[in-house]
Amino acid sequence: MDNQKHADHTLIAVIAALLVLLFVLDVLTPLGIATWALYVVPLGLTIWSSIRSLLPITASAGSVLILLGYFYSPSGVSFEYAVINRSLGIVMLWVVVFFLWSKRDEKEDL
Repeated sequence: MDNQKHADHTLIAVIAALLVLLFVLDVLTPLGIATWALYVVPLGLTIWSSIRSLLPITASAGSVLILLGYFYSPSGVSFEYAVINRSLGIVMLWVVVFFLWSKRDEKEDL
């Protein structure tokens, strides 16, 4: 049990570091470049955690960072394109959450 707790804490630290790194990358690139797509990587890492709520927490953090990235990234495309691009990114994150959650439930049923 103690090893699992340690593994979960390490995984949370890795996920948090990745989220920060991706946000910095997002802020450094112009709005038209979809660096937000990389937020699915931390989501994928959550499958190795025993903490059930880590998946929606990570997706929520990614969604907020995608929104913040819109405000802090250098301009590069029109307002409409950037809003549609970021909105699709948030939808994509939550679709991934749905599939990962389904997979987790399937694995727990076995």
